[in-house]
Order: sequence, then structure tokens, then C-alpha cells
Amino acid sequence: MHILIVSDRTVIRAGYRMLFEGKPDLEVAGDAADIAQIAGIVNSLRPDVVVIDSETDSLDAAEVIRFLGAEAPSSPALVLVGEFDEQVQRLLRAGARGLLHNRSSPAEIVSAVRLVAAGYALLFPCRGRRLADWPTPADGDEQESGREGLGRLTRREVDVLRLIARGCSNAEIADVLYVSESTVKSHVQRMLDKLDLRNRVHAVIYAYEIGMVRTAGLAARLPVSPVG
Repeated sequence: MHILIVSDRTVIRAGYRMLFEGKPDLEVAGDAADIAQIAGIVNSLRPDVVVIDSETDSLDAAEVIRFLGAEAPSSPALVLVGEFDEQVQRLLRAGARGLLHNRSSPAEIVSAVRLVAAGYALLFPCRGRRLADWPTPADGDEQESGREGLGRLTRREVDVLRLIARGCSNAEIADVLYVSESTVKSHVQRMLDKLDLRNRVHAVIYAYEIGMVRTAGLAARLPVSPVG
């Protein structure tokens, strides 16, 4: 599994290189500090995942993601962020496959790399700062239009969408709703199909745009429908 590390900070690139090279199934294809270096590496060797440090001075992580989408679409981006703030929306819209806090443990970072390389979309942990705590967009018409789509969902599918917007995994959703993971997977797929969304990342964006995530953030407990 080949990894490209992107950061304009030498010490960060060196630290992640040491972390990944200690794993038998991971190999660092290279590290890059600017777009030119990124282009050189992805053109010669398509990495299985690109790990991007978002806390940089001379690099825009969203720009890097868009470049990868155009030049190396088979190389998904995992972005390590310092805060789950407004920049996360830019990263999601640019096409980030995974988002993880840069203060996550080494084991969590390695696991995230493997998941993203395997084709999974990964968002910050449910227990971390929630997307639900962010302000919602000001465009009320856009929110109202988007909310019309919720009418096609069952109450349980709406609950699942809320929990996905908080970054919860299927296992965490199953615990909250008191159902099996296979049932959660079915709800997720039906919800995505009904809303014409491609994956969980797009579901998070949708929930943010219609203001659902603010609703979730106001409650100490997320209201869910009765089982059954």
C-alpha cells in the first residue's frame, strides 16, 4: 500500500514517514511540500492514499485535493485537521475521502489510512467535535428546498442521517438505535438512494446544507424514533 505524504512542514513529513514505514503493509511512495512535487510523484507512481496536513502556510489542502481529483482520481485524500471548523466543508466539497484529527493516536491514523485506501469514506469520530455544532448556511431557500427531500425518508432513515452527520460509524449508530449493524447498513443505503447521494460524505454535506446538523447539536441527546 503506497502512501504520499503532503505537508510544507519538514518535521511533519518526517514524523508521518517514520510512522508508516514501521508497518509491513505500508510503504511511503514519497513526500511533497508543493503541487509540483505532488505532480511528480503521482505521475510516476499512483499512491493508494494521499495523507495531507491541513495546517500549512504555503499549501491549500482543498487545492491539493482538487488537483488530485483531476490528475490522480484513483489516489484518495485523507486530511489531518487541527480543528473541525469551517474549513472542513471546503475539504469535503473539494473531494476529501477522509477527515481525521491530527491529534489522533498513531494507531488511529494508520487505521484511517488503511480504510481510505480500501475505498471507505472516513469522517471524524462521533465522540469528537460534531459537525452538528457548526453554524448553518444563511441561504434559507436552499435549506427549505433541501428539506423537501426529507419527506421521502422514514423516521428511522432521518435518524440515521442525523447520526451520520455527527460522524458516527455504523456500529455507533447501531448502539444508539438499538438495532443490528446490518439493519443500519440497509437504512443507510435506502437513505442515500432516496436522496440521490453518492456516499456518507455527501450525506454530511446535505445535512449541513439543510440545517439538520444545527438541530442535532441543540439537544443533549439526539432524538430518535422508537424501535420498530
